Amino acid sequence: MVGGAAGDMLLAAFLDAGLDRAALEHALRTVVADGWTLAPTRVVKRGIPATYAGLVVPGEDGDAEHHHHPDDDDRHGHARSGAGTRTLAEVLAIVERSGLTVRQRERAGAVYGRLAAAEALADGTSVEAVAFHQIGQIDAILDVAATCVALDLLEIEELRCSPFPIGKGSIRTQHALSLNPPPATAELLRGWPTRSVDVDGELVTTTAAAILTTLGTPGARPDLVVERIGYGAGASDFTIPNVTRVFIGIRSATERGAFAQA
Repeated sequence: MVGGAAGDMLLAAFLDAGLDRAALEHALRTVVADGWTLAPTRVVKRGIPATYAGLVVPGEDGDAEHHHHPDDDDRHGHARSGAGTRTLAEVLAIVERSGLTVRQRERAGAVYGRLAAAEALADGTSVEAVAFHQIGQIDAILDVAATCVALDLLEIEELRCSPFPIGKGSIRTQHALSLNPPPATAELLRGWPTRSVDVDGELVTTTAAAILTTLGTPGARPDLVVERIGYGAGASDFTIPNVTRVFIGIRSATERGAFAQA
């Protein structure tokens, strides 16, 4: 599978692998109580059955970063927007006020801390001055929280990920053409294995890069007795299956692990 990764694709892959949707939604409602819906659906991507997360925040739908994945405007056919701008402190306050467990809050905070550091380097500013745009919107915050919750609910102690696929061409934003991958994503992927893919588009979003490089480790697929497999779909159709695949299983008598294949 070389379709890449986005925050909602990771969420969908865990749901497809059997993540308890009711338990997940209960946890996410403590982060943001209302104003959003989660309605997973089954889709087929180049012959691969998969789950599409269907996380929708009215007013943000189509604007959030996790929707922006391929060429043109984004993976759902919408242009990026500056709506939902928040500072790191504001995002962390939302997480800290939530009912997530201590470990889940710490992991979510670490993801956004790493993300802010990458954005600061890319923008030539300080971490405190970074203003999150699409990745500061509610659905992106929920994407980050969802992965942190999923790792606990599925009892995953170690998350490894395959080399990140990098598409070709430029990324069209609301205001201009950007590099591919965008500067913040490139910073997040610094030191991690990547591979070139002959697809026009942004194959790894900034949110997914932050989640996987913070909570995961690079490397080959670990030895696993595989118990569950999940396929998380993006909305766009490429010449390759637009899915993220996760393998979940037993690494040893006392440890469970997962391998995310983008």
